[in-house]
Amino acid sequence: MDSAVSARIADARYSAHDGSEPSAASPADWGQAAPRVALYLRALGVSDRRDLELLMARIRDRFEHRVETNLVASAVETGIEEASDLLDEWLAAELGSDVPGPKRGVARAVVLSGAIRGWVGVWSGRTPQPGDQTRARSVGERIRASSLAPVPDPAPLSMMTQRIDPCCYRLFRRLARRLRWMRSGSIPGSVQRRRANLGRSI
Repeated sequence: MDSAVSARIADARYSAHDGSEPSAASPADWGQAAPRVALYLRALGVSDRRDLELLMARIRDRFEHRVETNLVASAVETGIEEASDLLDEWLAAELGSDVPGPKRGVARAVVLSGAIRGWVGVWSGRTPQPGDQTRARSVGERIRASSLAPVPDPAPLSMMTQRIDPCCYRLFRRLARRLRWMRSGSIPGSVQRRRANLGRSI
């Protein structure tokens, strides 16, 4: 480990004896994080004890490497983050580099919903992927088929253009016309006809 990183971890761990600053996590704190990480894995759908042991061993290696090379305050949060990152990295490897990030989020939701049977065993490495001689599809193919269904390209709807004519705008135009009539001193023909009709009716 780099000496500068070691110094930072040592300072954070031992400089504040009054408890005002959090101490940095160490590899020995795995015992504190392990129960919560196991609960997290069970919440993800890991029910087989063999899968749980395999995944916990991999997460522990990632945890110890991270706390040795980075300054982290919470062992529990770090352990859960490593478990989540391990799942995301596995999904990315199964789906391939051509799948964009938002689609991977959909794929994560698909596997966690239980729609893909046997995915946990493949994730942990306990269950091998089907070979080319079998007709069974791989977990990655099933995930893609369940979450990456093709959709049509977005296209605008054809709609007739209509003029927007607010009522206040119409009123403003009427007032403007009347002001022009008053300034010019001329009376519009429609007003003259209404006045003539009014005189005949009287």
